[in-house]
Amino acid sequence: MSYERVFKERPFRYGDVSNFSHYTADETLLNSLNEKVGIKKAEDKVQHFKKRLIEEYNNNWNVKMAIDVCVHCGACLEACPTYITSGDILNSPLGRAEMIRAVIKGTKPSGKIFGKVAGAVKEIDESYIKKVYTYYWLCLLCRRCAYVCPFGVDQTDVTRTVRSILYEIGMASRFTSLTIDAHWKSGNNMNLNKKAIVPIIDFVKNEIKEEKGVDVKVKIDEKADALLLPSSADLYMNLETLKGYLLFLNVYGVDFTISTEVTETANFGLFLHPKHMQGLAQKYVNAATKLGVKLVIAGECGHAWRVHKNYTMPELEKKGIKLVHIHHLVYRAIKEGKIKLDPSKNGETVYTYQDPCQYARGGDLTEEPRFIMSHVTKKWVDPEHRKEYTWCCGGQGGNLADEVVPLATQYARLWYEEALKSGASWVIRPCSICKAQLSHVVPYLNKMYKKEIKYSGLMDLVYRALVVNDG
Repeated sequence: MSYERVFKERPFRYGDVSNFSHYTADETLLNSLNEKVGIKKAEDKVQHFKKRLIEEYNNNWNVKMAIDVCVHCGACLEACPTYITSGDILNSPLGRAEMIRAVIKGTKPSGKIFGKVAGAVKEIDESYIKKVYTYYWLCLLCRRCAYVCPFGVDQTDVTRTVRSILYEIGMASRFTSLTIDAHWKSGNNMNLNKKAIVPIIDFVKNEIKEEKGVDVKVKIDEKADALLLPSSADLYMNLETLKGYLLFLNVYGVDFTISTEVTETANFGLFLHPKHMQGLAQKYVNAATKLGVKLVIAGECGHAWRVHKNYTMPELEKKGIKLVHIHHLVYRAIKEGKIKLDPSKNGETVYTYQDPCQYARGGDLTEEPRFIMSHVTKKWVDPEHRKEYTWCCGGQGGNLADEVVPLATQYARLWYEEALKSGASWVIRPCSICKAQLSHVVPYLNKMYKKEIKYSGLMDLVYRALVVNDG
């Protein structure tokens, strides 16, 4: 798609982003997805939406908290990247909560919250539900609001709940649905099959040989001690990240394999419906069991790590299989003195490390990457908003969709300006979604600010800094 055309056709207007609704998946695609997880699409959209919201209100603590406890203090508004950059009150945790409060409580939204929209809702009909769909799919699911709310309300959990109900009535992001469909069919988001995956791995192995003088060993669909889960995007656009995985694991002496049945660490089910999240996660468990591994290694992806840590890991442990992040292994290797790193290989560049949302807010992965940064670069800076206060890349929660790029670019200005403020010229964001989003927005932001910010994953730096013997 021509992004120039997207920017022209869907210009960003501060204060009202209702024209940035995600394109919806068609009925054929949704029926196919429903069959995979045993969901029957509701016949009466409005009644099902009301019924399910009330059920969640009665049974889901976070939904009940968002409806009953929120006092409109505004703390979330000051923290929410979607509201800060759009100025649209509906595009905020508080505004979104008010939309479903009107359904659950059977009342009109508060005039103080909705402004000019207040009083316009005469009844909860399909038109109203479409508005709910628009704003709940613009949420980044970054969880920043949960860390500033004085009552601990996690509006992200509410967003996931509302999206799952919208999915049940046939309303889901086309981009996210297509990504999940590809994962179900091929085992990865890019729809790569074995005939495509093997040549890519061979190509990367040859590049490592030319650049580092090492013949790396990579098993594919063979039994091994460990199973590596890269992002499929690492085989398509983040090849330096993939090189980092392969070279490091060889130098560290890990006997690992890659499964063409699950060449994907990401799990977009998190953004759509729990049944899809759990179903896709089971694929990892099945592949690990089939290959007889003792360890599963997750590649760089923030939301993937959140799912792995909170769902996949417990399921694997039932079978006696451990799961770690690749950064955990690099951290351990450095601590043990098992690898040699030369930070000068990454030049005199000033780097900045920006935490992916789900590493810092849901994944407990903040110290290891910083330890690694200190060993692979000569100079790096921590941003002002770090760890649990990090700014989202702007593309999380399914907001990588082409149709929302102009708005997502506005979201991204928060982290971009912070990188400029820190004096860095290279941003490290070790997350597949972050890197995909940056590939969309950085060219426009660089042009807008007349700068040349670059970006990559952390394993890219590890690859360059690794010192290995020839031969």
